[in-house]
Amino acid sequence: MRAVREAAALLAVAAAGGGALWVVAFGLEYRARWDLCVVAGVAAALCWRLTRLVRPPPDPVVPQPDSGPGGDGLLLLTGLESRLSWGATDADRFRERVRPLLVELADYRLRTRRGVDPDADPDRARQILGEPLWTLRTAPPARSPSRAELTALVAALERI
Repeated sequence: MRAVREAAALLAVAAAGGGALWVVAFGLEYRARWDLCVVAGVAAALCWRLTRLVRPPPDPVVPQPDSGPGGDGLLLLTGLESRLSWGATDADRFRERVRPLLVELADYRLRTRRGVDPDADPDRARQILGEPLWTLRTAPPARSPSRAELTALVAALERI
């Protein structure tokens, strides 16, 4: 159904473009061939459609968190730091609080920065994330990662 609507829109733009070209030529007292006007209209419509297909997606809108009374995000960063520090010592806390946050962040960065949906294209997502992040995303760890492992995970997230 979408293809039919797109074809109808393309033909409408082609007809309008060809008609406009013929009217301009007629107004300038030039007898334009109608078939050339139609071809010019189709060419203009195809250029319009192809331009719409190849334009880059809009820049992602990054939501600005409520940064608290200081206005500098200190409250948000303190909360994240607290989660990470507790997650490094308690495996259950890591699985329940830190891992979902890291997975959500990895998925968000894959979608917005690379245009990859990890559920639709898992092979490409795995290639971009690397094994440690992919393993974290697909299987909950049996233990909390060490500080060095956690640092490597955050560094991998920053590279996405």
